[in-house]
Amino acid sequence: MYKKPSIWQIIIRLLWMYAPFAIIGQALGYYFSATILFCVIMLFTHYYQLLKLSKWLWEQRGIYPPKALGIWSNVFEGIYTQQRRNVKKRNELTTLVRRFRLGAEALPDGVVIYDKERRIFWCNKIAQKMLNLKWPADKGIRIDNLIRMPEFIDYLDDQAYQEPLEIPSPTNDTDVYEIRVVPFESDKWTLIVRDITELHQLEQMRKDFIANVSHELKTPLTVMRGYLEMTEELDDIDSAMWNKAHTMMVEQTTRMDELVSQLLSLSKMERQTPLDEVSIINIPKILELLVEEAISLSANQHKITADITPSLMMKGNESELRSAFSNLVFNAIRYTPVNGNIHICWEMTQSGKAKFSVTDDGVGIETNHIPRLTERFYRVDEARTRKTGGAGLGLSIVKHALANHNSKLEITSKLNQGSCFSFRIPKSLVSKQ
Repeated sequence: MYKKPSIWQIIIRLLWMYAPFAIIGQALGYYFSATILFCVIMLFTHYYQLLKLSKWLWEQRGIYPPKALGIWSNVFEGIYTQQRRNVKKRNELTTLVRRFRLGAEALPDGVVIYDKERRIFWCNKIAQKMLNLKWPADKGIRIDNLIRMPEFIDYLDDQAYQEPLEIPSPTNDTDVYEIRVVPFESDKWTLIVRDITELHQLEQMRKDFIANVSHELKTPLTVMRGYLEMTEELDDIDSAMWNKAHTMMVEQTTRMDELVSQLLSLSKMERQTPLDEVSIINIPKILELLVEEAISLSANQHKITADITPSLMMKGNESELRSAFSNLVFNAIRYTPVNGNIHICWEMTQSGKAKFSVTDDGVGIETNHIPRLTERFYRVDEARTRKTGGAGLGLSIVKHALANHNSKLEITSKLNQGSCFSFRIPKSLVSKQ
């Protein structure tokens, strides 16, 4: 490694090189000519070194510099050292950019970087998928030319980035995205896209739940209040009228009590951790009693059959499972027309899981309603549900009870052909007697 020479070292070296020419020229009487010769030699020497430098910088592929004379060795070494520093910094910068891009690609949100002219500088793969962008074809194109939504363009124009913007997905009408814009550099901005479809659906479910539970509680209270106000105005209450009013108030009170009980039960299941109270449960015995209750509830208006494996037990929470079984069976009775068939099955599958199913040949359910059946108070047919007396919480209770047993409800149905509600219990909870 060469050291940087001082100005005095350069002058001394130059004098040492000039000294022989001066001495010989002085001795021969050609001092001026010797000085001119020294200058010409030095000129050609430096020009030759410049040619070597130019050839090394522009033509040679080698990394190391060529050999040089005098001060030029320091010049070559200095350029070589600077090149190595630049290469090192460039590699560090490349590594940093690569890590940034890998980090941005690992984000669960879409990221788009654009400049002050709104031209796209870079975007990750999730942003390409969410906003229907194409990379690198869309590089340099204005983002407001690719996402032509008035609310989005107004959001960029106003630059009121303190609050996020919610927009529908450009590729799917059912999805909802949240847009946030933050500064990236002095002349660049970062647009972050987040999928909030699930949060949006949960918020809508919360609103529906509040509206439905208010309606459910208001109806029986209105009936009872009406009869009570009617009886206050009558001095002599007709016995027939009182019997009707009393019967109606008892029915509505019972309905409201069942609704509150189901809400409390559902709330308790949501607070419990999975398999909080585990014990060996005699499922065949529970189902045999349940079949008798179903026949009694049906009043012999349906043909109810059962196929129960007597030795198939399981571990779990008995009250939750009993609630899940009974809700599925009683729903089948409520929504199956008179003289319809209902089949209850509890069996071992080939994979070693226990399977429970309730199959009917009733009116069936349209396909678009099936994904929402386990939502609280969701009803396929409002009038039919009111007539049967359901509160709209049964399948929600089933869903949470099964979730606490590492299982989930499976629904298959065809309109006017019937339905099948089933679930599978994991092998770890199955116990054979």
